[in-house]
Amino acid sequence: MLALEAIFTTFPTLETDRCILREFTPDDVPAMFALMSDAQVTRYLGRQPMATMEEAAQRVDNFIHGFATQSHLVWAVVSKETGTLLGNGTLWNLIPEHDRAELGYILMPAAWGKGIATEICQMMVQFGFTTMGLHSIEAQIDPENSGSRRVLEKLGFVQEGYYRENFYDPTQQHYTDTAVFSLLVGNWRTRLIK
Repeated sequence: MLALEAIFTTFPTLETDRCILREFTPDDVPAMFALMSDAQVTRYLGRQPMATMEEAAQRVDNFIHGFATQSHLVWAVVSKETGTLLGNGTLWNLIPEHDRAELGYILMPAAWGKGIATEICQMMVQFGFTTMGLHSIEAQIDPENSGSRRVLEKLGFVQEGYYRENFYDPTQQHYTDTAVFSLLVGNWRTRLIK
């Protein structure tokens, strides 16, 4: 079983070649608004782009509160070069009794197609398996999101499920499918040895 007290004592800052993954602060609200008010970003999230700064403030507050209540880890993904917020990454939907969590990320369009998503997800997966002691990590995507599919496959995730029309997308006003991917710690370790 996950030792949540140890994981959630101090917010973990992670570092990749190009990014710092750190705790969100209220100073990130304007950048969060810029991220979540972009229709390209929210396309596969099943929600309308943010319309107000108050929505962004609430989202950042939820991220901060989630760590305080040990329900999820949401990192602010910041460029090492510029110091600007590129998006966020998360390990959430924690199921301590099964040593399982769900992986997610959202990035600004300017960061797409550069390998940044793979880079940050690789770091979060490593943290999940080594520091948190997870046994498996899940990821759910809209099957039309080919970019996210490629990221997951690069990391060794395999599709284990497919739900037909299980999610109503109010932005598109129709039901969408969900592809469910998973990675086991044993498969992750095997990939590291190769």
